[in-house]
Amino acid sequence: MGFAGGFTLGMVQAGFHLVGKREMIGGFGVPNCQANRHLLGDDWDVEATDPAYWSVPPGGVDVVFGNPPCSGFSVMSSKEFRGADSKINHCMWSFAEYVIRAMPTVAVFESVQQAFTKPDGYDLMLRLRARVEDGTGVGWALHHVKHNAYSVGGSAQRRRYFWLISRVPFGIEEPTPDHLPVLDDVIGDLAPLGRTWHPQPYRAPASRWARRLLSNSGTVDGHHDADTPLTRRIKDLVAGVPWHPGESISTVARRYRDEFARLPASFEASEEKIVKNDFMMGFTTPVRWDGTRAARVVTGGSLVMVLHPWLDRVITHREAARILGFPDDWRIAPLRRSSGLQMTWGKGITVDCGRWIGQWIRRALDGSPGPDPGRELRDREYLIDVTDSWKKSQTLVELN
Repeated sequence: MGFAGGFTLGMVQAGFHLVGKREMIGGFGVPNCQANRHLLGDDWDVEATDPAYWSVPPGGVDVVFGNPPCSGFSVMSSKEFRGADSKINHCMWSFAEYVIRAMPTVAVFESVQQAFTKPDGYDLMLRLRARVEDGTGVGWALHHVKHNAYSVGGSAQRRRYFWLISRVPFGIEEPTPDHLPVLDDVIGDLAPLGRTWHPQPYRAPASRWARRLLSNSGTVDGHHDADTPLTRRIKDLVAGVPWHPGESISTVARRYRDEFARLPASFEASEEKIVKNDFMMGFTTPVRWDGTRAARVVTGGSLVMVLHPWLDRVITHREAARILGFPDDWRIAPLRRSSGLQMTWGKGITVDCGRWIGQWIRRALDGSPGPDPGRELRDREYLIDVTDSWKKSQTLVELN
């Protein structure tokens, strides 16, 4: 359940050897990783099937990690769909069942923080640990790890949660990033590039933060944006009126109609309804992100929902990958005909978060866990919270 590959790459960057990828029927995230074996290693196998048939690699595994869908607790899901009893949470149970069969030393999955902060979510997290203990016959310490990509070296304010169970002592040190990038730092050097799937040379110097992501070849692929009816509407609006950072399409559509007494022709079929609804066009609508602030959460719809901070277009696949911490050596062009590519960027974890938790897991396996196991909640249950650790780094930067 690695989906877009961010968790997978982060764990490899933390020093792990990938031996297997297990996905549900259809293998949503498989093509991303298959196209990037040069970064992930080449001796891992794939099984995209009913979880009941997932096999354990010969020789066993030290860690099982995954990204079961978070939509059972995400605020972006409908209220009727949410909750511990949501059908989508069967993926978490499938994860737990595989842990029982694989018997690793550590198992970890990522979700939204509501999976821990909601009472029914917290109860589910406890029941998942209880199922693993019942199935394996041994005790596991449960660490609830609330984190934020911005606190662990990433570029986005992305608050999330790790469910981590371990049979060895586990702990961390609070992260202290030495640089807090803004969106312009992350994607600004890509602005002069032509929009193409194919590799092209860099044309502008990268920021201090982005330099670590530059490709060894000096070229980068996947700098191509989506072309949909919605993105064409966006282009029609910005061709006529300003679209300022932080503004949604509703504000800009109103501004356009005030200026021209009508909406662009691409809105013709729905203009009457939009006006009747007082330009209310939904709760999740295109927004121009502010280049002077931290990036926000990349969702599955970001390639049609996020406008570049100063260019009059939506962000490209490569820009979304940069925000998620993927290096420019992560190949995108081979996936250009994959129907699910646009959605993959929002269906996974950032590379930075995967690398951060992976490094502490590796320390635990090596017998030198971090000094902070978290605040003890109950017997063998701890809470680690680094969601706002970036604020301490900000204070240090300001003082320096």
